[in-house]
Amino acid sequence: MIKTIKLAGFELRRFKGPLPIIALLFLLLVPSLYGALYLWSNWDPYGRLDQVPVAVVNQDVPVTGPDGQSVDAGNRLVAELQNDPIFDWQFVDAGTAADGLADGTYYLTITIPADFSANLVSGATDDPERAIVVMNRDDVNGYVIGLMTSTVQQRLEAAINRAAISSYFDAVFTNLDTLKQNVTDAANGAAQLASGADSALSGATDLAGGITQLKDGSTKLVGGLNDAKSGSSQLVTGLGTAKDGSAKLVTGLTQLQQGSSQLVPGAQQVADGNAKLASTVVPVLDQVNAALPAVQQANADAKARIDAFATGVTTQQAQIQAAVDALPASPEKAALQTAVTNAGTALNTAAGNAQQAAAGIDSTLGQLNQNAAADLTQASTDLTNLASGSAQVAAGAAQLNTGIGQALTGATDLDTGIGQLQAGASKLDSGIGDLQTGATQLDQGLGTAQTGSADLVTGLTQLDQGANQLASELTAGADKIPVFAQDQRDNAEQVLSSPADVQVNVANPANVYGRGLAPFFFAIAIWVFGISVFLVMRPISARALAGRASSPRIAIAGWLPVVGMAAVGSMLLLLVAQVGLGLDPVNVAGSIGVVLLAAACFTAIAHLLRTWLGVVGSAITLVLLMVQLTSAGGLYPVETLPAPLRAIHAFIPMTYLIDALRITFTGGPTDHLWRDVAVLAGFALVAVGACVWVVHRRRTFRPRDLHPLLG
Repeated sequence: MIKTIKLAGFELRRFKGPLPIIALLFLLLVPSLYGALYLWSNWDPYGRLDQVPVAVVNQDVPVTGPDGQSVDAGNRLVAELQNDPIFDWQFVDAGTAADGLADGTYYLTITIPADFSANLVSGATDDPERAIVVMNRDDVNGYVIGLMTSTVQQRLEAAINRAAISSYFDAVFTNLDTLKQNVTDAANGAAQLASGADSALSGATDLAGGITQLKDGSTKLVGGLNDAKSGSSQLVTGLGTAKDGSAKLVTGLTQLQQGSSQLVPGAQQVADGNAKLASTVVPVLDQVNAALPAVQQANADAKARIDAFATGVTTQQAQIQAAVDALPASPEKAALQTAVTNAGTALNTAAGNAQQAAAGIDSTLGQLNQNAAADLTQASTDLTNLASGSAQVAAGAAQLNTGIGQALTGATDLDTGIGQLQAGASKLDSGIGDLQTGATQLDQGLGTAQTGSADLVTGLTQLDQGANQLASELTAGADKIPVFAQDQRDNAEQVLSSPADVQVNVANPANVYGRGLAPFFFAIAIWVFGISVFLVMRPISARALAGRASSPRIAIAGWLPVVGMAAVGSMLLLLVAQVGLGLDPVNVAGSIGVVLLAAACFTAIAHLLRTWLGVVGSAITLVLLMVQLTSAGGLYPVETLPAPLRAIHAFIPMTYLIDALRITFTGGPTDHLWRDVAVLAGFALVAVGACVWVVHRRRTFRPRDLHPLLG
């Protein structure tokens, strides 16, 4: 046993130096790398479903339910989905959703059809329909998304039913509400029937009371006749007193008329005097008022002449002074100058005084003209008004006299009339007034009897209407209770048990789990071939490196056997999947072409790494396999991957091989297929070109090439 352990130790001691030790450490990390990366990428894909984009199309048209309320179940469902982010809901139109599903923008589309609300409301009819929500997916975007959808479909249906349940049961139970209302109306009709009977009873009671009042009226008629007799006696006495008063009124008015007759001549004399005064004084006042402006103008003219005189004095004084100044000097000249100066001063003083006096007179006349004009006008107006008022007083005195005469005539007529009335009252029969009162009471009693009979008719009418309404409402209520046949009952029970249903439509269906995951496993198989092939084959010939062949020829010659075997192995894989499992790709030629291209691409990458780095290159190829398994999105949608793995998804060749095989196996957009083919071809060309460069570098031998650290 010890020798066995020592022998094993010899193998381990062979790994000396940094690179061999790193290789051993890498081998130790392979299980952890593979297991950890794979577990990390698939640890909780369902926990990240809210990052998977799903399109929601709401085409529902709100309807009006039997109760008159609007039913908008489509928007309710949208609100429920927004409150429950199972997926990353994207609310778009139908065209955007279809295009997004085709190009892989959306993994699913959920369509709420136009009749969604209408079908929910149909639960209130005798032909209920289940509301359908249509779910579309395309397996070209990944088969596992369909499995994930099935897993969360119950949550989707729960969200749909939550949105539909209130609208649905409103519709289902509308007939029950209507039935309840009809029964209530029937009860109201019965109440009206009872009320009508009460009214009839009340009317009959009122009729009996009216007859009683009629009897009471006849009794009161007898008593009224006695009272009328007493009243007529009092009337005769009162009219006698009124006759005495009217005679005294006639005497007083006669005396008043005599006094007013004496007042009329005096008032007329006063009016005549005032009119004469006004006709005499008013013209004089008008003449004075008219003369004032002329006086003021004359003063203004005098003032102007005084001003001209003062100006002339000043001018003449200057001329005289100039003449004196022209005389030769002498005592006489001096005396003359003094005399001229004194005379000028005296004249100027006189002229100034005259100007001041004229100005004062002008101011006084202005004030007089202004004030006197107003006073004279007012005095004239007052005199005129006095004359007019006096005339009116005289006329009023005459009218007063006439009125007193008319009053005297009326008083005389009144006295005569009272005498006649007194005579008529004596002849009035004492019972006529109270006889009329008794007749009125009798009429009122008969009116009450008539009202009572009308109430009786109205009550009986209400009784008839209530009975008819009761029958009609009960009949209508019975008609609205549906009668189901057995098949209708079974259908209604099915709809009631689940008012909404999810209809799943799959474009390019894979149908079975194996066909859905085949692209992923094909990619793994072809990549693993690139790792395992170099366990038995050399990437390049050492003899060729030392020969005279060109580097491209050496590189391609080393790669061709590998790619040839890969092509044969890939075709065998495709054949086994078709014959043994029933793969049935929708595009056989495309599938063959893509598989051959993948064999060329993956082996070119593996050949490059093995040629460049030897055994280490194969280890790196294994690491790339692990990375691609977790980042290519072969199982779950890319959106469910951790962020670092999502970041490299678009830069690895396995991503494009899986997408291309999905399209050729189950169908999908051709433009995506050509894109994938171009990317894989690009990877292959770059790998072959890089391998040519590596071969060119390796044609210069180094000591480590003769003794490799890892064999």
